[in-house]
Amino acid sequence: MRIDMTRVDSDANMDRFYCVQLTESLFGEIGVERQWGRRGTHGRRRLDWYRGDAEAKVALSNLVNEKLSKRYQVKAGGAAR
Repeated sequence: MRIDMTRVDSDANMDRFYCVQLTESLFGEIGVERQWGRRGTHGRRRLDWYRGDAEAKVALSNLVNEKLSKRYQVKAGGAAR
């Protein structure tokens, strides 16, 4: 599951992206990978590992809700790839 979001505010010269997805290591560990920054750049990347699938899904959901509360919008077709 991958969720792509953007936030554009031309008055504040803001053109940001935020991508978050679940990922699995070679050893079966579940993590949440996120990438963010200004659109047109590679941005920054972070990967956090969790004890289980349920814990990782809750973390992913919390990150998405946090960004939605900051007026990010889910890109069309970016909800699940």
